[in-house]
Amino acid sequence: MPPQYAQCMYLGKTIGACLLMAGNGSRFGGDVPKQFLMLGAKPIYLHALDTLVASRLFDEIILVCHPEWMDLPHDGIVRGGATRQESSYRGLKGFKAPPDIVLIHDAVRPFVTERILRDNIETAIQYGAADTCIPSADTLVHAPDGKTLAAIPNRRELFRGQTPQTFRMDWILHAHEQTQISNATDDCQLVLKMGKPIHLVLGDEKNLKITTDFDLLIAEQIYTQV
Repeated sequence: MPPQYAQCMYLGKTIGACLLMAGNGSRFGGDVPKQFLMLGAKPIYLHALDTLVASRLFDEIILVCHPEWMDLPHDGIVRGGATRQESSYRGLKGFKAPPDIVLIHDAVRPFVTERILRDNIETAIQYGAADTCIPSADTLVHAPDGKTLAAIPNRRELFRGQTPQTFRMDWILHAHEQTQISNATDDCQLVLKMGKPIHLVLGDEKNLKITTDFDLLIAEQIYTQV
C-alpha cells in the first residue's frame, strides 16, 4: 500500500523528497543492488523510506529506481539514469506537483534521522540550500596526482559530506538544466557552480553510506543497537 502523506505544508512551503536508489552496486559485487539487500527484517532502502514517511514532513516522495527493480509498492517511482546526476534530475522531474523545497537522499544511508530531515528542510527554507556534513576525525591530505602528498589542509575546515541535500526547487532544477558538468557526484556541486550559498547541517556518524561489505557489517551492528 502506498504511503499516506498527512502534511500539506511545512513552515508555509510544500516539501518533496527524492530517494536515489538507481545504483547497480558495482563496487559491492553480486547480482542484487546493495539498496535491496536485507538489513535486519527489510531491505536497506526501506529503512530510509520508512523514516521519510514516518516524519510526515513530505507532500510527495519519489523513488528513483534501478530499471530492473521498479516493481515496488509505491505510487511515485521513476526510472533512474546512467549516472547519479541523471537519476537526480529524473527524480526532480518526477513530481506530480513540483514542491517548493526538495530533499535528496541516498537510499543506501538507512539511518537518517528525523532531526536531520527537519534541520535540512528548515535550513533550505531559510537559506536556499543545505548539505548534511560531519567533521572529519582524520587528518586529510591533498595529493593531486594520487601518489605524492602536496598539502595537509586544516582539519577544522574540512567536513565529510553525507546526504540528504536539500534545496529550493527552482535553484536545483536550474542548476541541473544549466550546468556544464556531466557527471557530478552530488547535487551541491551543481548549485555551487551557480554561485549560490550552501549552508551546513550537522549529520551523524551513524548516517553512513553502505558501499562495501565492511559498511554492511557496520550497519548490521548499528541496527542491533537502535
